[in-house]
Amino acid sequence: MRTAACALLLLVCFYEVSADWCSYTCQKKQRYSVRCGWYGWSRCTRYRSVSGTCTEYCKHGGWTEYKETGTRSLCGATCGTGSQIRTLTRTCTNPSPYKRGNTCDGPSRKTEIVDCNLRPCPINGGWSDYSEWEEYDECSAMCGTGKMDQWRSRTCTNPSPAYGGASCSGASLQNRTIDCNTEECGDRCPPNVVKYFDHPENEKRYYQCDNEVAKRHDCSPTTMWDQEKHTCVHIDESIPAAPAPETEDICNGKVLVADSTDCTKFYMCAFGKRTGNALSCAPGLAFNPEISTCDHAANVPNC
Repeated sequence: MRTAACALLLLVCFYEVSADWCSYTCQKKQRYSVRCGWYGWSRCTRYRSVSGTCTEYCKHGGWTEYKETGTRSLCGATCGTGSQIRTLTRTCTNPSPYKRGNTCDGPSRKTEIVDCNLRPCPINGGWSDYSEWEEYDECSAMCGTGKMDQWRSRTCTNPSPAYGGASCSGASLQNRTIDCNTEECGDRCPPNVVKYFDHPENEKRYYQCDNEVAKRHDCSPTTMWDQEKHTCVHIDESIPAAPAPETEDICNGKVLVADSTDCTKFYMCAFGKRTGNALSCAPGLAFNPEISTCDHAANVPNC
């Protein structure tokens, strides 16, 4: 009995804590007395019905969380973030109204605008401005007007192709030949006179007068210019030759050679020697020495 009483007490407490109490108008019995009997000497009890306020246990309704239902509208963009409309609904079941409990206030359905197609749109590549003109080699004459070959490059980085966009079309390299050292040689190269001049910086080069133009010439490998003998002579093996600058590496007959330290770069060659600064392949490509051009990096060994 004691256990049952405790359980009943807990149940009553639970309902008192979690329940709502609803008031309503109801009919109640009202007791009153009247005189009755002989000569009204007695009092009799009577009952009558009157309006009053009653209360009872009830539950007021509560909304559930909104949940997406139905199909979203079409996205306003195929890429690059568009917008679409989605529908959300909720129900008055948290809890449901019980007995005289109030139903939920507010709408059971609403719409929202959300982002869609968040993937970036393809970006087609665009050319950068050309670099400044650079020389493959020095002027072909000391005076009397020579020729100089120059190059300049541009890169497909304005912008770079991305997300499946097209690469740039056209050449990334331009070449031109310009006149240089156009001043007359005068007494340095008189008409019908053959004269020789050593190169001020490169012992493997010299100048020879030819039709009043001091034209540049190169000695063959393993030789150097001897101004006294006016010819190229073999280098004395007892005197270590100074190492050739990096820009004069032999190209073995190739027009383009790979950079030995960076597989994505290459050099132009002129007169069998590497010239100028290293040029870069387009993003994602590497220089393939087998075909002497930029190629997919996966096709270039050790890159």
